[in-house]
Order: sequence, then C-alpha cells, then structure tokens
Amino acid sequence: MASVSSLGINSGLDLNSILKEILEAERAPTANRLDLREAETQASISAYGSLKSALAEFQTILKDLTALSEFQDRQATSSNSEIFTASADSSAALGTTNINVLNLAGGHRLVSGGFSSPESDIGTGTLTIEAGGSVYNVDISDASVSGVKDAINNSAAGEKVTANIITVDDGLGGLESKLVISAKETGAANAIEISVADDDGIDDDASGLSQLLFESGNGNNRLTEIAEAVDAQITIDGFTVSSATNEFKDAIEGVTITALKASEDPINNPPETLTVSLNKTAVQGKVSSFVTVFNGLKSTLNQLTGYNVETGEAGLLNGDATVRTIERQIERILYDAVDTDGGAYNHLAQLGVTTGDNGLLTLDQETLDAAIAENFDDIGEFFAGDNGLAKQLDDLVTDVLSGSGVINVREEGFDETLQEIEDDRIDLAQRLAAIEERTRQQFAALDILIGQLNSTGDFLLQQLNNTSNIINNNTNSNDR
Repeated sequence: MASVSSLGINSGLDLNSILKEILEAERAPTANRLDLREAETQASISAYGSLKSALAEFQTILKDLTALSEFQDRQATSSNSEIFTASADSSAALGTTNINVLNLAGGHRLVSGGFSSPESDIGTGTLTIEAGGSVYNVDISDASVSGVKDAINNSAAGEKVTANIITVDDGLGGLESKLVISAKETGAANAIEISVADDDGIDDDASGLSQLLFESGNGNNRLTEIAEAVDAQITIDGFTVSSATNEFKDAIEGVTITALKASEDPINNPPETLTVSLNKTAVQGKVSSFVTVFNGLKSTLNQLTGYNVETGEAGLLNGDATVRTIERQIERILYDAVDTDGGAYNHLAQLGVTTGDNGLLTLDQETLDAAIAENFDDIGEFFAGDNGLAKQLDDLVTDVLSGSGVINVREEGFDETLQEIEDDRIDLAQRLAAIEERTRQQFAALDILIGQLNSTGDFLLQQLNNTSNIINNNTNSNDR
C-alpha cells in the first residue's frame, strides 16, 4: 500500500487532500450525531444527580417527621438557671415541681505534708489505693516525691486517681512541695483510701512511705483531706435525692436535672421551680423545615422539567416521563386527605401550609400556632401516624431512590447508552479505516495509471515533434 505522503507523486494530483475530504465526509455526520447524543445523555445524568440530591435532602427532613415521639417533645424550664438546668423527653409528665439544690457533688482530694523539693525522699514500698470500688497495688521504687507521683499516675490506679505536686509558701519565708492525690470522679463512692507497706517495716508512723497513709477512721492518717468525697443532693417537692455527679437522671421520669449551684438557703427560702411543658417551638420548627426543604425539591423539579415560553428554553428533563411520574406521586400524597383515625387535621392547609406560585408551599404562622394550641398531639398523628403524611412521603422517596427504583433504572439506561455510543465510535473508526484502506489502494492504482498515461503521452508528443522536424527539414531542402 502506498503511503499517504507518496500519493500523487506519479500523477501530480493532490490525492492526499482528496482522501482526507472523503474520510471527513464519511466521519462528520455520524461523529456529530454521536457527540450530540453523548452530550444529551451526560446532561440527563447530571440532571438526575440534582434530582437525587434534592430528594435525599427532602428525605432527611422526612425522617425527623416520621417518629411520633418527635412531635411529643417536652420542654423543661428552670426558674433559676444559675441553680439548675433541666431537659425532658417525651415520657415526661407536664407540670411544675419544686426543686432545691442542697449541695453539689465533690471529688476527694488528699494532700501530704511539706517537703523541701520534689526530689526529696518520701520512702519506698507498696501503696494500696482504693477508689471507686477498685483496689490497686502501686510499687514505689523511686523514693522521691516526684517518683511517687509518676508511679501512681503510670499505674492502673491512674484510671481512678491523679497525683500532682504543688509548690507553695512554707510560712517561714521559703517554699515547700506537697503531693496532692485527687479522685477523678465525684461522689462518696469514689472516696480514696491508701494503705502502706513501708520498706522501713513500720506502716503507720510519720516517716518513710507511711507519710501517705489515709484510711477511713484511722487515727494515724498522715495525709490531710482538703476536699470531701460527697454526693450531690437536691430536694424534689421536699424529698431528698442523691447523685454521685451533679446530674440527676429520671429522679423525675423523663427529666434530667443538672445542679449548678447550691441554693442560698434551701431550708428557709422558697424553692426554685421546674416546669415541664409542650415543646411547641420544636414542632413549629419541624413544620417550617418541611416547607423549606419541599420548596427546594419543587424548585429543582421546576428547573429540570420547565419550559420558558418567552425564550423557548426547556429544562434538561422537560417531557421526561419518569420525573413527571415522581412529581405526580409526591403531589398526590401532599394534597390528598390524610387518614388520621379521627384526628383533628387531615390537610396541610389546616396547619397553615398552602400552595403558592409554581407549586411552592407557603406557611401561615398564625394558623400553625392556633393548630398547635388547640390540638398539639394531632399534629404528630398527621405527620407521623401509621398513615401519616411524612411516612407516606418517606416510603415513596425510599422506593424511588432504592436500587430497584425508577431513578436507578434510568441511570442504568444512561450507562447503557454511553456504552452504545462508545461501541458506535469504535465501529465508525473501523469503517473509516476500511474506507481509507480501500480508497488509498484505488488512488495508488489511479496514480500509477495516470503516471503511465503521462509517460506515454510525453513519448508520443516527442515522436510527433521529431516527425514534424523531419518533415520541416525536408521541405526546406527542396525549396533550395
């Protein structure tokens, strides 16, 4: 096969350009059609991606609306948030309770006598530390105050207690170091006790490791208690309740109380009050969020399926039957009456939610507030009941977005289309290669033929010229 560059050498014709024009004439219509089809498919894939995102965001809000407990929220209010705060779940009874904070929980803290520096020796041996119901043996081989601190913190006892060194005035114009051992958790059950096995053989004297002795009721204790291990205590309608922490969970069913500060005079002063009421603000927020996110979904649908009469521009999924079906299914659930088994509300309009321009929802806050005030629990039934609006919509969106749903089926169809386009491009390339090969051979043969004809023509022309010259020469001779 003659190369592209050799075509036309014999004939003098620009066969390379002619070949390229033939191939381009074959390629362009099919390639342009495939490019257009691919661009349309990619645009549809992108559009379906936008639709899926909008549906997923809508479903996130729906999930919050499908649980009946989400509409039974209670709000716990303290009359003095400096004394205590509170929270309540849906099981809490509505009403008011008297609360007094007697005292806050305290963590146990013990301090040693003074040493000249952190490197001063205490002694060696074994400390047995009990805290929070656990017992730990800590071997002390480094006799210094610093060594004892590290041994405690690096042992298993470090789960319950912390050892620190403080350096303070000794009262004589100098400084002294003290070892402080603190419980990590508050409450009487986390009190610290330390017994000693002193290497000097005496476990309760004022020297050696015995200087760290602290046992409940032992008159020879060497550590000083600087903070008691005490439970927090509050009164609820006059009855005392204790907690190892400052949190009291379910002392009142469904309510968690956090003590922050002891009441100034819990015996003589009037108590603070805890009020549990319906959390109307939360329900208002849920309905408002539903409207906002639905409008986001509807705006996406309008953009994808709409048609602008003035500009003649259509959305990427204008006329798409799948999207139209999804939209109709959502609207049917949205506007049909909801069976709430005798509940006060069956339509969104009764909650102040109506349809405005372009199918977007609007919320009338006064109508919603009135509905909340009149029939609070029925709002939960409307959205989250067995046949509630949110449950119906959530089931629909779950089905649409599932692996066997209509969107996934369409996306699989797009993938198949892209593969078909790729296969068609391969077929086109193979067809062009065959046309090029065949045409090149034809052009090569033509080039040779024209070259031969040119050579023959040149020979004949030369012979004719020679004959003409002979005749002319003879004629000139006769004339003389």
